[in-house]
Amino acid sequence: MKRVYVFLVFFLLIGSLVLISFFQNRDVVDLSSPQVIVSTGTFARGDSLYSCLSGQGVSPREILVLQKLLNPLFDTGRCYPGDSYEIITSTSGILEGFNYYSGPLDIYGVKKSPSGELSAFHEKIPLEKRVLGMIGKIDSSLYESMIQLEQSPELTMRFADIFAWQVDFLTEPRPGDTFKLVWERFYKNGEEFSDGTILAAQYLGKEGSHTAMLFEDPEGRKDYYTIEGESLRKKFLRSPLNYRRISSYFSYKRFHPILKYYRPHLGIDYAAPVGTPVVSIGDGVVTYAGWKRDYGRFVKVRHQNGHYSTYGHLSRYGRGIKRRVKVKQGQVVGYVGASGLTTGPHLDFRLIRNGKFVNFLKIKIPAAESVKDKYRKEFEITKKNRLSQIGLLSSYRSFPHQILAAER
Repeated sequence: MKRVYVFLVFFLLIGSLVLISFFQNRDVVDLSSPQVIVSTGTFARGDSLYSCLSGQGVSPREILVLQKLLNPLFDTGRCYPGDSYEIITSTSGILEGFNYYSGPLDIYGVKKSPSGELSAFHEKIPLEKRVLGMIGKIDSSLYESMIQLEQSPELTMRFADIFAWQVDFLTEPRPGDTFKLVWERFYKNGEEFSDGTILAAQYLGKEGSHTAMLFEDPEGRKDYYTIEGESLRKKFLRSPLNYRRISSYFSYKRFHPILKYYRPHLGIDYAAPVGTPVVSIGDGVVTYAGWKRDYGRFVKVRHQNGHYSTYGHLSRYGRGIKRRVKVKQGQVVGYVGASGLTTGPHLDFRLIRNGKFVNFLKIKIPAAESVKDKYRKEFEITKKNRLSQIGLLSSYRSFPHQILAAER
């Protein structure tokens, strides 16, 4: 009897080992966790959240729940072409979650808590920020030299804009001139995503040398300054747009092409194609944005020290442009058009100083405000850091771009 018992125990042990081995070599399904199905799609022109989800089999009641949760975060009635989405449902068809990928960085979604309650969220896809430095040499032009170094046209234009009042990059650069810049670049999942802010820049040329450093004071005022703390900007831009030609100059007696008689033209007409962006020549506040008789669609901006600038014959206004809105130098206030009394598309631009129209092409434009005395200590700390980064670049003779530091 003992022998039979021993054999029985032996076979039970062997059977248990076989069963354990069998289950260890299989994919184990955790029945305590609900299984889900993820359906994906992309929005086309004219699509809304409702139209897309109803086509994916989501019930009208569930879509209304999603809309109610997501509408405070974004307009679910207007989804942009190319944006994508994920619908997460259980195997029994119950909605478990939803993700809307808006552009390259934003995720709007709805998720279910362990208790079964749905809630909305908005997340930003994290980017890694690196600070890069580059030194280059002009062969023919700044643009071509930057492209040879595999830099974007946008970064080139930002560099040129910093020294717009000091260097005419269309005519002044000479072969052998050198340039340096320290700037931010953002990476997404380890891949280059976009260029950020230029932190410091230097141009060493036969026509002169210039150094610029970005400094933001404790009040939030940000600008590019020389090593002495003087702003590189002028209070006004040289022109409010990129124009083909000036079709009419400032005059106290001009023959009007439509009215057929002489009358003052106390502004400048810039001929440009319809839709050309028109920017504010300086920081200020919009005092008027609307229709103004002969000028058609019209914008007026108040600047410091009794200056006003006006922009007439616009085809439409810039985003958010209305009365009492603050604008920055270079911000789009409208687009070239032919509204009002005009023979063709152009911008009627005027500058008023202390209540009188002045010839914008002949006035001496003062520099923008320098670093405030009370923030000189903070500026000196920034300057020391930026100059050390620019100095580090001089040790590279092959003119590469190098990582100076990495920040997250």
